[in-house]
Amino acid sequence: MTTHIQREIRSVPAVDVAGARWPMNKLAAVCAGLVMVTSVLLFGGSAIVAAWTAAVAVLAVWWGGYLWYGRRWDHGPREYAAAYRRQEH
Repeated sequence: MTTHIQREIRSVPAVDVAGARWPMNKLAAVCAGLVMVTSVLLFGGSAIVAAWTAAVAVLAVWWGGYLWYGRRWDHGPREYAAAYRRQEH
């Protein structure tokens, strides 16, 4: 019989935002989106350009963080997502 031994339990990096646990990549994505919107609008861009730029930045940071933190688990991003869901409850 094969036994899988987990060496250490890694906690999912999360912060409390208004009483709810958010993973760090989600918070970083929201902050990146806000920075992109303000910077595009400050430099004279239109609201549509700001919205599209923010959307691209949010997706890139969100999925990039998901893949980055997922590398820390032996089974990849899927295990990271499952571990985060387990800690929510």
